[in-house]
Amino acid sequence: MCVAKHNKHAEKKAKVINLDDYREKPQAGEPEAEVEYEDIFSGGDGEGREGEKNKELRQLPRAVYIISLVLLFVIVGLSVWLNRENLSWENIKESVRLQVKGEEIGDGFPVPITGANVYSGNFISVDGGAATLSNTAFTAVNSTGKEKFSVRHSMSRPVLRAAGGRYLLFNSGSKGYMVLSGGKVMAEGAAETDIITGCVCQSGKFALGLEGSFGASKLEVYMADGSLQYEYPFSGGYIAAVAMNYDGTHGAVCTVSSEKGRMVSKVTILDFNEEEPVAEFESRNNLLLSAGWAENGAIYCVGDTALVLGRSGDYQFTEYSYQGRQLTAFELSAGRAFLSISSYEHGGTSTMLAFNGNEELGEKNPVRMEMEGRIEDISIFGGTAGVLMGGQVVYMDYITGMELGRAQAGEDANGIALGSERRAYVLGVSEIRVAEIS
Repeated sequence: MCVAKHNKHAEKKAKVINLDDYREKPQAGEPEAEVEYEDIFSGGDGEGREGEKNKELRQLPRAVYIISLVLLFVIVGLSVWLNRENLSWENIKESVRLQVKGEEIGDGFPVPITGANVYSGNFISVDGGAATLSNTAFTAVNSTGKEKFSVRHSMSRPVLRAAGGRYLLFNSGSKGYMVLSGGKVMAEGAAETDIITGCVCQSGKFALGLEGSFGASKLEVYMADGSLQYEYPFSGGYIAAVAMNYDGTHGAVCTVSSEKGRMVSKVTILDFNEEEPVAEFESRNNLLLSAGWAENGAIYCVGDTALVLGRSGDYQFTEYSYQGRQLTAFELSAGRAFLSISSYEHGGTSTMLAFNGNEELGEKNPVRMEMEGRIEDISIFGGTAGVLMGGQVVYMDYITGMELGRAQAGEDANGIALGSERRAYVLGVSEIRVAEIS
């Protein structure tokens, strides 16, 4: 029975439907079909909006690239600005040479000092390394301790002044002097009278303050080749410090004299193309010890009781008194003046002050950094100030006044020179070593 039923259904045939039988026939000359497409590039709905989104996504990387380039230029510009005092043709050539050939590798630190009697003022950082002026030679080593150059001299009391890869060596209280560019001697000679002080600028021009008779003195300015360009006599004052601007066209000379039993210091601004001074400023009961003329136009004269600040252009000067506190260390660098003052004669706490001469004195100028010990030396690199205190190097952000870290310097440390914002070279009794924060 079941088989018969199955055979009955199997005998049925499938009905075939032809769609053409149900289509409306088009009139003659009309197309058989019309199809409408959305314009996906017209900003309409659906896929058009997706196309616009894809286009925006394709444009996004270009904006990112532009922002990245702007940030890169800002970072490079800031780096150049913070290190502008170290930029010179000699430094640029040295940098290119290092990029091409690489830095020669030394045996590391510590390295022994060539000669003896190196004072903290004769210990500086050079191209990421360190340099010392001893009683026998001016020697520089790179960041691996490899000697870059060593220039011998016969000065009994040598003093070092540096600016942008130029170095002035002079014999304090005697007549000999020498100007170097790297390890190459550019000029040397003997002055007519004993040398009191001197300075050099990045163009290679240099100046010497010379002793006169009966308390008088004289300033002599030389071209880079050692030829005399300018001289100015100070009949009533003894030159204590001298500074020149970036290209050596102007100078600031600090002199000291006595007036009715009182000490009078004077800052004299000279244009080396003019016979008469451009400006003068008096500071009483304040012995001016050092002077600096920053590239940004700020003029600093460090005294034992007050700092004298001035600006090129209008040559207006002001004083910042230490309020009876003792000056323990100072550094003129990065367009600023860094001073350490203390209420104690030996030991005790101290305060480091960072002055920006292009801003008005006030709550934020100078920046104050309170330290628990006595600051013995100060060195600057980029935006970092390193201070030597109690056998340690303390790293400070001198813009904010915040401490960045510390490293051991050793009990015999008497000077530091920052080679980077995290690495300091330490001047020991007989060696140079490294104090670095991780």
